[in-house]
Amino acid sequence: MPKDPGPWTLEDVVDFEAGIASSPAATPELRAAVTAAAEGLDGAAARRAGWMAWLRARPSEGRGIRVSSAMALVSSLLAGVMVLAGIGAVLGMVDAAKAGVHVTLYLVILLGGQWVILAMAGLAWIFRRRGAAGFSLVQAGIGRMARSLAGASRDAWWDHLIAEGGPAREAVGWRIARIAQSAGVAFNLGALLGLGGLVLVRHVGFFWETTTELAMHSLLEQTCRFLSIPWASWWPDAVPDARVIAASRWLPEHDLPSGPAEWWRFLLAATFVWGLLPRLVLWQMAGMAERAALGRLDFQSRIHRSMWRDLTAAGRVDTDEPPLDGVLVLDVGGSGIPPETLRPFLLRSLRVHPTAWQPVAVLDPGAESEVARALAKAPAGVVLLSEGWSLSPARMTALHAKVRAAAGPHTPIHFLIANTDPQGLPQPPTPQEQREWERFIDSLRDPSAEIHPFTLLQTNN
Repeated sequence: MPKDPGPWTLEDVVDFEAGIASSPAATPELRAAVTAAAEGLDGAAARRAGWMAWLRARPSEGRGIRVSSAMALVSSLLAGVMVLAGIGAVLGMVDAAKAGVHVTLYLVILLGGQWVILAMAGLAWIFRRRGAAGFSLVQAGIGRMARSLAGASRDAWWDHLIAEGGPAREAVGWRIARIAQSAGVAFNLGALLGLGGLVLVRHVGFFWETTTELAMHSLLEQTCRFLSIPWASWWPDAVPDARVIAASRWLPEHDLPSGPAEWWRFLLAATFVWGLLPRLVLWQMAGMAERAALGRLDFQSRIHRSMWRDLTAAGRVDTDEPPLDGVLVLDVGGSGIPPETLRPFLLRSLRVHPTAWQPVAVLDPGAESEVARALAKAPAGVVLLSEGWSLSPARMTALHAKVRAAAGPHTPIHFLIANTDPQGLPQPPTPQEQREWERFIDSLRDPSAEIHPFTLLQTNN
């Protein structure tokens, strides 16, 4: 059994991307280490083990540790600033003339404002996921600070990591998101410290004021009742009732006494439950998401795939797998190549046996329906037959996504590239066409998709 290399860490990812960016030569020692580590493993597991062995066999530059330490420093600096901001926010709720805390402003601005920010961040994250965009402004700012402190602000590996996307970028994004949530935790701790200091040192009062007494009184009572649901049963003294709320309304002819105690207990509990705890939960979730992303590392960017083939001496089309029966061939654009002329190549070179042959992407609704029905039968594999000169990345990406969604995540997809001669017989693509198709296939980040350029079979006399 191959030795388990252990889970990848963010520091490993940074060291790996920095090492890849330096384009090191594939020495015999590195090839031997990768081959030994990947022996007996398949797919992503083989690549994770092999790349870990490659990383361990190279001299370490310590880039990952420096970046991780810089992120920890940025997190500490932000936490210190946000603690002071939380204390200042609570002090800002104090009306100097009345010597009291405006509870309505406290709830709306200090607690409600945080939930508005979280809601906006959640929507931005959802739409950013749909648009496959980069980090938010806050995340990008934290990333720039960390890279600057680590002395990596101009390193090419960061641009490659962000541009290629995938689980590695997700892991970095979740680490930065965790830093942002730790800042939120620090802000609420500062608010708790500020509120506790006001109560213990200044003995402030708590009040609310409005020109619509009945409406505001009812709204405040309902709000307090709702917010105190988590602790009302075991700490009833921290729930302002109708009597306390009515007595806390500020009137010009009355001086504001300190307290009542129900208000500061309620605000402390509300800040802890509705301010601090959600941030702690999000902080923990970000850490779990980072670990999950590191566990899904697939190393499917173009440079990763190219170097992996070089290290393992694995070609694109050579295979020792047994013939695959039940393959669906999709003729993209209707090339018109007779199936019988390609069948020997499919059997001998790709080692697949086609059982269905359908045109696709020919603006024929009937043909598209037939393709959908064929894909719904879950074929053992799919061959996308396309002419070498006809590569349209946008169209082929959409077709690949459609086929992958219908056929499942692990069904092999073979891109068979061939041109035609004047008689309509298949011919090999040009070297330039083959290179363009290889770059495109690698950009799909699909470990079960590969290119197979048509070649003329040699016959024995």
